[in-house]
Amino acid sequence: MSPLTRGELAAMLAALMLTLGVPREVTAHPLCKADGARCNTNQSCCSGICTAHVCGTPTTTTSTTTTSTSTTTSSTTSSTTTTTLRFVDNGDGTVTDNQTGLQWEQKVAGSSCLHCVNDTYIWSSSGTAPDGTAFTSFLATLNGGAGVGNCTSGDGSTQTGGFNNHCDWRLPTIAELQTILDKSQGQCGAGSGACIDPTFGPTAASRYWSSTTSASNPFNAWFVSFFGGFASSDIKTDNFFVRAVRGGS
Repeated sequence: MSPLTRGELAAMLAALMLTLGVPREVTAHPLCKADGARCNTNQSCCSGICTAHVCGTPTTTTSTTTTSTSTTTSSTTSSTTTTTLRFVDNGDGTVTDNQTGLQWEQKVAGSSCLHCVNDTYIWSSSGTAPDGTAFTSFLATLNGGAGVGNCTSGDGSTQTGGFNNHCDWRLPTIAELQTILDKSQGQCGAGSGACIDPTFGPTAASRYWSSTTSASNPFNAWFVSFFGGFASSDIKTDNFFVRAVRGGS
């Protein structure tokens, strides 16, 4: 009997192992490609997966997207601004100053009448006392002919006169008179005419008496110039313009 060749011996050994149930070692196909190698088909890769011409198992990325919804609430607030005029024409020959609460006499054009803008008066005829025509004529007539605050009947029960049904008209103090001097108006504002709000009606661009006596000289009283826009004092026997006021101090 001739000896067995190496191939025959291997074949017999393999057959015996199959008979006895001994597992064989599984060896990958010697032609497969490792992960990371270039490939064309899945069969050419040892992993059996060829992705984008590269052998290997693709990495699975899981992404989570969170969507949030926000609600913005907007509100619109509207406001109404009401502008109150400082000087109000009352339609009865008077002007009310809403800043000071004083009520002023309006003037009218012309001369030789109670409210005429062109009429002038002296403060004192005696030199110091308030006995000039500004008091004895102008204010006396304005208050019903009986003087400031005295336009009532003899028994004091009824009012007997007074401009616009008031008998407490007077000359303004120097402080009060300065409150209606408006340096943005007339000559003071590079225009023409008196430096006063036009609501007051015709106004002489000149000097107006106040009721205030000079503290340093009893023969002088203070005035306001509605032409130059300043206050000063002068002798009480001079003729200046006047404008009556009521209310306040």
